[in-house]
Amino acid sequence: MSKTIDIKKVDSNFINEEVQDGILYIDPRINNSIKIYGLNYFKSDKRYHRLPKELDEVLPKLEGSVDVLAGNSSGGIAAFYSNTNVIKIKVKLSFKFHMGHMPYTGQAGFDLYIGESYQNMYFYRTSNFDFNKNEYEFTYFNHDNLSDNNKLFVLNFPLYATVEEVLIGVNPNSNIIPCNDLFKNNDKIVFYGTSITQGGCASRPGMSYTQILSRMLGIECLNYGFSGNGKGHIEIAQTLSKIKDVKMFVLDYEANVTFDRLKATLDNFVKALRKNYPKVPIIIMSKIQMYLEFHDENYIKNEKKIRNYQKNYVKNSNDLNMYYIDGAKVFGKRNISEMTVDGCHPTDYGFISMAEYLYPIINKILLK
Repeated sequence: MSKTIDIKKVDSNFINEEVQDGILYIDPRINNSIKIYGLNYFKSDKRYHRLPKELDEVLPKLEGSVDVLAGNSSGGIAAFYSNTNVIKIKVKLSFKFHMGHMPYTGQAGFDLYIGESYQNMYFYRTSNFDFNKNEYEFTYFNHDNLSDNNKLFVLNFPLYATVEEVLIGVNPNSNIIPCNDLFKNNDKIVFYGTSITQGGCASRPGMSYTQILSRMLGIECLNYGFSGNGKGHIEIAQTLSKIKDVKMFVLDYEANVTFDRLKATLDNFVKALRKNYPKVPIIIMSKIQMYLEFHDENYIKNEKKIRNYQKNYVKNSNDLNMYYIDGAKVFGKRNISEMTVDGCHPTDYGFISMAEYLYPIINKILLK
């Protein structure tokens, strides 16, 4: 895009934005010039949480820590067009984890992509910061002059932190144009699952497999991976069923539950989704290969039994819009044992392999 527009004519909020040290800092919560995607309730709740405020009193009553994890911003995207010669961020976190096996940049950083369109972008840089602090500032670039043309800027939100505030700094004389066309339409894919779904242990937010798939498919992907706590709660299923414009659900929560819990929850979870989406595709994906499958015969036998249960559940459901994906295959066939950090959570290499395996399957189903 090359058209020049005075941002004050587009959004009157800019008149009151604060300029500090020659930088205009924009708060997406009060200024519509920066569009937020991937966080379904942002528009109504004005916070970077994955579940709505109406569940705030319900979530603490669920066993585990779904209430804490719901505040994590995995899957969030900030997007805008601009010819700015500088981009900075100021971040306030109200909560973050402290995991030794996942890079801080993935847990609490923002990574930046730049390009012409969402499916034609290149990674630029990830924010670096002092992880001991809950507030930080970072400069992605500060060039001498404004660009000749407007470019698309996309910031991916942290995977394992709760963002209280993010201010995006630009040149006050630059164009800032709302990105209302990041995706071709309002279609959404809803992913529900585990820490792997949430993005553990990607080195940066854009490398979670749901974000990679979003860029490959050109579709907004909503991330409801709850690390260790995606256990088939019916309250979550009922909430997900109310999301508008869903074109597919992907359920991948086996790794968080016992076999008995899976059998007790899966059908009810699916039925809750089907109340509002009787024909939308639902994919049941079993657990990815983990280290014990290379070393423990009893584990192998038990996992085969669990996978067969999920496969047969789909087969016997008489639901023509339900599909099974064998999670043991999503890493592909090469260097499988080199694709995780700890024998469980994927590296970036592992997440790319997952996305590349899943892309043609999901795309084919969506095109039916």
